[in-house]
Amino acid sequence: MAEAAKPQKEYKRPGFFRRWLTRFFVFVGVMTTFSIVMTAISIAELEGEINAPMPDKILLTYDFTENLVEDEAKPSLSQPLLKPPARFRDILVALQEAGKDARVKGFVAHLEGTRFNIAQVQELRDAVIAFRKTGRFAYIYGDSFGGFSPGMADYYLACAFDQIWLQPVGLVGISGVAAEIPFFRGVLDKVGILPQFSHKGIYKSASESLTETAPSQPNREATEALVNDLFDQLAKGIAADRRIPEADLLKMVNNGPYNDREALSLKLVDRVDSYEALLDEAKKKSTITTEKPVDLLDYAPPSKAKGDDAMPSFLKKYAKETPVPGVKPKRKIALIYGVGEIVPYKASHGTFDRGMAAEKVVEAFREAQKDKSVAAIVFRIDSPGGSPQASETVRRAMMDTRKTGIPIVMSMAGAAASGGYWIATGADKIVAEPATITGSIGVFGGKMVIAPLWEKLGVNWVGIQKGDRARMWSANTPFSEAEYAKFDALLGDTYESFLQRVMEGRKMTHDQASAIAEGRVWTGREAKARGLVDELGGLDAAIELAKKQAKIDAKEETSVQEFPEPQSVVEKFITMMTEGSLFVPDISAADVLRELESSSLASPRGMLIGPVLRVH
Repeated sequence: MAEAAKPQKEYKRPGFFRRWLTRFFVFVGVMTTFSIVMTAISIAELEGEINAPMPDKILLTYDFTENLVEDEAKPSLSQPLLKPPARFRDILVALQEAGKDARVKGFVAHLEGTRFNIAQVQELRDAVIAFRKTGRFAYIYGDSFGGFSPGMADYYLACAFDQIWLQPVGLVGISGVAAEIPFFRGVLDKVGILPQFSHKGIYKSASESLTETAPSQPNREATEALVNDLFDQLAKGIAADRRIPEADLLKMVNNGPYNDREALSLKLVDRVDSYEALLDEAKKKSTITTEKPVDLLDYAPPSKAKGDDAMPSFLKKYAKETPVPGVKPKRKIALIYGVGEIVPYKASHGTFDRGMAAEKVVEAFREAQKDKSVAAIVFRIDSPGGSPQASETVRRAMMDTRKTGIPIVMSMAGAAASGGYWIATGADKIVAEPATITGSIGVFGGKMVIAPLWEKLGVNWVGIQKGDRARMWSANTPFSEAEYAKFDALLGDTYESFLQRVMEGRKMTHDQASAIAEGRVWTGREAKARGLVDELGGLDAAIELAKKQAKIDAKEETSVQEFPEPQSVVEKFITMMTEGSLFVPDISAADVLRELESSSLASPRGMLIGPVLRVH
């Protein structure tokens, strides 16, 4: 008798959550595999670059396609490890080394609409001019210098080169310098948000963007002076480099921008042609026939030691901390970076961009103190300011370091304003570029009261408290008259503390410090004239000054070492894998609270921030 056929089970489609979870883990697996493959390729390429021999005749090239970062970029999947963002100092050091190498014949730069701050441009100009003074040539090519956007700073950089080439149909956008200040009071009133702020210093204008609909007279006065000084610096540099009378240049600026034919006729550029034609011209001048141009960041000077550069940072640290019997270690200059808004903490698991975390900077200073071969420290800062408490934490770490006999030189990059200058008062010496934005010695603070918005939305908040001022910092209720008076007094106390640090650090009387404070922003050139800065120059100038402060003989061989040590490619990949920055950020409650606490809008505490403006 035939067996009865078994009934087939009905197919049941997996539920939505199960399907979503399966797809998520497939995605994670694919991306992890991709990351591992990319890292392996990165390491192979890096090894190839280290081992690749340099030709006998070298023509260096570099494409300025991105903004140059000051500090080391945080590793992430969105920024592959194959080619991390170029660091500003890497460009400066490569040009400096190339100027000593007989194999290097010249340098060709390609500018593709990159935006630099003016202080960075000045430092790059100095590096290019120093390279040319060694007898080598430097040409620059631009698709446009500004195009249909501001190009004064880009063209200012180009003028440091021997020749300026422009792409056909390209534009030269020399049209001046401008500052734009946003004012949000109108929109805040419309949505029902009441800004309650106070400031100390008549020029301390950062909060005006929230409380006003137009700039105050002191704000306008300071901003006009800033724009005029920056324009004067750019115009004088362009006129001198291109041998154009300043009066004629001013007319050109007022009639700009210019197309390729006009720019050539006015001798703003030397030639209108293709980039390939420029390379051919440069090869002829270099008497190069078959050798390919070498990218500036791939260039390896003869003195470069392969072994140390290829070594992971933790092994380099071990090697440097292990003394060799009978050999005195080479003295070094420690280089520490502080970039971004000044905040107290560094975030765990890489969830937020913390800017300049005081906690991290203090660790760097302590690490440098422990290294017995560190003779001096250069602290490179690029910051608009931030928390007074975090600024003081960094300053105290600097003062403690100086007590050990290690001098500190502050190198100001694009900006070191307000909280950035608070920190600078802890240095032995301060170096800034003429166009660095600094000063802003003042304080502001307040809170955004959103009670009118809640009322419009029909939301009623009921406060239950013990303590007359328990809700003083709440965004749901405005300051009472007594609360505002107390808050204003706290700001006044912070401002006086700021003045005291300026007096101590710059050896000024109270009247002298007050006269240059009041929240006013200065260019580096103006700051030097008023005693806020010791020397004008870039990072190289700060390093040389640090050697003098440490009484290092000019003939003594020294090195520059960053603290903390930059990560190797392998270490960056491990950081990505272990800190949760590959796929889904591991955001803890502590991270959220810290982010809110450090926000100048969410926090009613005093802030040391420079003015809200965009200069172009």
